[in-house]
Amino acid sequence: MSTSKIVFAAKIMAFSMFFAACASTQPFTYTDSFNVSSEHFRETRRGPWETMGNTQFRLSVNHEEKEINVRGRGSNDDDAKDNLDFRIREPAEEWFPGLKGRVKVHSGFLRRYESVRKLLLDTAFEYPDYAIRVSGFSLGGTWTQLFLLDVIQHWPDRDVLAIFYAPANPWRRLPKSYQRELKQRTVFVRTHWDPITWMHLIGFFRYGHTITVGKWYRVLPAQHEPPQMIRALEERFPPPPSISGE
Repeated sequence: MSTSKIVFAAKIMAFSMFFAACASTQPFTYTDSFNVSSEHFRETRRGPWETMGNTQFRLSVNHEEKEINVRGRGSNDDDAKDNLDFRIREPAEEWFPGLKGRVKVHSGFLRRYESVRKLLLDTAFEYPDYAIRVSGFSLGGTWTQLFLLDVIQHWPDRDVLAIFYAPANPWRRLPKSYQRELKQRTVFVRTHWDPITWMHLIGFFRYGHTITVGKWYRVLPAQHEPPQMIRALEERFPPPPSISGE
């Protein structure tokens, strides 16, 4: 690669990082119990986990608060095959009637959601007046974006909110109306130098409000790892004195 191309690529990355930082200067809060914080991140990663197919998740129903909570677990050593399956697929046609050819997704992430779709939607149908809260880290914050859209298209006016930490981008193509719906309900939290969150560079996208945490000059250790996310969150949103680090 020529020197001019390297310089051009470096400028593009620098501008992208600058605008990401500028766009995330204000704290973001959904509700008192569901908001961006190191404690919420810890809770998002806390088991025990259920397994269906190769997908690990946690599904709980809070009848007192009238909430359904869905959490997706981050990757482990067995997940590389799906994570790296960059082929493009369409969900089953009955998922999004009338949109054939207009919804296209990363194959590996779609396969993860297919494993648990029936259980999650059955639960949402069983409690139609319950709010839905969705969260996940890394892989768990990626396939759950498909669940979020599924819920929105079944219940456009339902109380649905999502917080995803360091997710990849699952969408290759999505109608603008759905993009807008996702943006209204979703926040993504990423560190500056987390390569997992840069999949737009290879044509995959996500839709929501992005909060960038951490320091722009902090490259190592790997900024995708949970201890680094906790450190960055606590710098940005200092926890109460009673909450100690992991």
